[in-house]
Amino acid sequence: MKVGRKKWVIFLLLSVVYMASPLEVQANTLHEMNVEMELLENGTAIITEQREMTMDEGTELFIVINEEQGLEVIDFHVENMTGLSEWDSDQSRDEKADTYGILDTRDGKELVWGIGDYGRQTYELNYTVSNVVRQLNDGQSMHWNFNTFGDIQPETMTIEITGPFSFSDADTRIWGFGYEGQIELVDGSVYSYTEGAIQSDRPATVLVQFLNDPFLLSYYEDRTLESVLEEAESNASRGGGGDSEFDGRILAAIFGGIALLFGGIIGLIVKIEQSKKEQGKIPTSHEQRKRNKGLYFTDIPYKDGDITDIAFFLKQLQKGSFEHYFFAFLLKWSKDNCLIIEEEKGKKKKQSRLTFLPDTFKRRRENSVDVSDVETQLWDTLIEASDENNQMSSKEMKKWAEKNAEKLSSFEKLILDESKNKLISEGYIIEETLSFLTVRIPFTAITKKGQRTYDQLTQFENHLDAISKDDSLSYRQLIPEESFLMWASLYGKEEEVITQLEQLLPGWDEQEIDYIPYYYTHYYGLHVFSSSMSSGYTSAGYSSSAGFGGATSIGGGGGAIGGGGGGAR
Repeated sequence: MKVGRKKWVIFLLLSVVYMASPLEVQANTLHEMNVEMELLENGTAIITEQREMTMDEGTELFIVINEEQGLEVIDFHVENMTGLSEWDSDQSRDEKADTYGILDTRDGKELVWGIGDYGRQTYELNYTVSNVVRQLNDGQSMHWNFNTFGDIQPETMTIEITGPFSFSDADTRIWGFGYEGQIELVDGSVYSYTEGAIQSDRPATVLVQFLNDPFLLSYYEDRTLESVLEEAESNASRGGGGDSEFDGRILAAIFGGIALLFGGIIGLIVKIEQSKKEQGKIPTSHEQRKRNKGLYFTDIPYKDGDITDIAFFLKQLQKGSFEHYFFAFLLKWSKDNCLIIEEEKGKKKKQSRLTFLPDTFKRRRENSVDVSDVETQLWDTLIEASDENNQMSSKEMKKWAEKNAEKLSSFEKLILDESKNKLISEGYIIEETLSFLTVRIPFTAITKKGQRTYDQLTQFENHLDAISKDDSLSYRQLIPEESFLMWASLYGKEEEVITQLEQLLPGWDEQEIDYIPYYYTHYYGLHVFSSSMSSGYTSAGYSSSAGFGGATSIGGGGGAIGGGGGGAR
């Protein structure tokens, strides 16, 4: 009897513990979420969400859009449902079925719709938000938080962003933050997808920066593209947690209390920047493009040295990335017979093999002043990475670039440092200081000689844009064909040049044409090799930070606007 009683006591105790313990049950499941964002010319976004869900509890679903910094929800509807002018969350599930509505909140809007029947469901939402793309001092930017799922995080998610025109590699930079996945430009659109679990309390943001100011925008922010990227890389914006409201109030109180102080600081910053401009501060890319709008330079824009000399100026224009320079060097070495390119044909995926010729490069370096230290170091690095016959395949290059991405990333800094020192020593730019109150503020000023070169580089970009849009303008082209492709590659425009060539002369790469340099026929092989480097670089997480696509970042996402979570209730 005593043993039996002990068993009953243990059983009852265990039952109490079991019933008191919280059960983690995923009642509602978002199997797949596909988002399409269409950007209009005025910066408005039309967003479509397609959700495959299994619903087991609740009466309604909702998403949160924070109407901040000029954002405004101007339309919302759910396919195959009826819109209600007033939404009552206290109604039953049956009463809410097949209907949707909008609720005003302190920070914006909740877009709400009825769950309908429990079980497997497909929902398609459409909503339109104004001022999603913003005009900055040196370009245009869109940083949107796609976390409208809140605590019902999707098992898989895709994001596609389109516009009234194709987004080009040359003028578009892309990043993804807050989720594990990939982001890339595909056929003129931004495409991203997840490769791992998504956290409900993290943002899922995409940052797209447009360097050529293609949109006609009315919303302006007094900041730079770089500052937006720095904020996105270093901070996390709010995700979809249900406890963020209290934190938001605290933050609002704190920031509201020091708003006047910030206002004074901003006034001082504006004054300081104006003083810098008066003392010759180098123009931003936005100012520079505005200054040179409608002007064209059709010859080689810089003839006083090596192509790395002007990397600092190209950086101001958001051009001349390490990937751009890497491909330009391959073209240069091919033109100078410092390497041999071979393509393995008959395979679904083309493989290229390079054979480096050290003796030829050594002779060219000894007989030419147009060989920078960074070019020599990069050449030596590739020789060291190649086999005993000085050969390397594109597949080997990808693996090597991924393994040595940190070393390759140092070349970009080296290119910029070498360029800036060269421009200072040759009188193109000057390191100046501004005395403000008791503080001395350093900045980079540009000389008349430097401004002339900076203008020519900007006007050459205008020339590339013009002939890419209108073949009939090719008569303006004054650069020798043997150098044109290399210069176009520094702006990321080499593919457009080759595309034009294909349209004018189909099958050109299989013919001998007198005025087309022979090394052009190796373009595709060199491009495969360059892409392999970029792919390996990206896989290590470096190229994405440069804005050319690749792996997204699990962290970051600060400063994003739009989505503020969501869920069921």
